[in-house]
Amino acid sequence: MSKISVPKISLLTVSFDSDEKIKNLLTSLKKYPPKDSWELIVVDNNSPKKQNYDFLEKEKNVHLIRLNKNLGFGGGNEEGVRFSQGEFLVFINPDIEVHENCLDELLKTLQKDPTIGIVTPLLVSKDKKMLENTWDFPTPWQLLKRRLFSSREISIPEKNTAVAWAQGSFLVMKKSLFNSLDGFDSRFFLFFEDTDLCRRCWESKKKVVQIPTAQAFHTEHRLSGGNILGAMFKKTFWIHLLSAFKYFAKYQGQKNPSIN
Repeated sequence: MSKISVPKISLLTVSFDSDEKIKNLLTSLKKYPPKDSWELIVVDNNSPKKQNYDFLEKEKNVHLIRLNKNLGFGGGNEEGVRFSQGEFLVFINPDIEVHENCLDELLKTLQKDPTIGIVTPLLVSKDKKMLENTWDFPTPWQLLKRRLFSSREISIPEKNTAVAWAQGSFLVMKKSLFNSLDGFDSRFFLFFEDTDLCRRCWESKKKVVQIPTAQAFHTEHRLSGGNILGAMFKKTFWIHLLSAFKYFAKYQGQKNPSIN
């Protein structure tokens, strides 16, 4: 009897009307695959439009999970984690396209340094513009400032850099750590689940680090983006606001973890 091959890396992406974007993600993974064995788990979060996932059927290491209810970002990923077999988890958005050696650089750093719990790459646009995907721990004033004024100037780090938290569009960590942290907090349907996970990672004495030698393409459009007046007419704005209230209520009176 032949030995069943178990992938070392489980990539998880949550789809909500994102079948076309997943085609590009998969194409990039096949063009620049990690050296270690991998699987891609696509979780369809009860997309309102009919999705065509026929292109996944011929891929032996790609799995599709269809949910009959939209569980949000964290909940959708949790379903994928339950199905995953890999030692390492890669939470990756459908509109990401990996660059050459991206996954290898992330995994190499994570395996080399036991003090690191979560790693994230640099995210860039198609025209090579660096996109903001790491931040300090939020405060109400900071969130308001980001809505009213332009974003901070983004500088490209020259070396691996510890960050408070990284955007959930591309995070890599050990499955054992994810489980020990009890995964994503179910109170966050969308937004702040990544902030919360990274905060708990720091509280467990593990670092969150951005790796500049790892890069990936990401679309510039963000669900929570835009000025405050325009955003008020979007459903995602109110979901973002509710998640912010939940986050600040959860950590009310607590000091932010030390980042070093």
